[in-house]
Amino acid sequence: MMEQEDKSLIDGKIEELKFDIEKLNEQKFVNLLIEIIVSITLNELNEKSD
Repeated sequence: MMEQEDKSLIDGKIEELKFDIEKLNEQKFVNLLIEIIVSITLNELNEKSD
């Protein structure tokens, strides 16, 4: 009986970690998109000022 509880506890923890990793990856992706947008915007501003 204890093994089943342990397995379910471990499975729950794994799901939790997968969720956290997914959130982290989403945040990194958003940060990357922001960097790209800022970079393009700065490049365009620099070109206009030349």
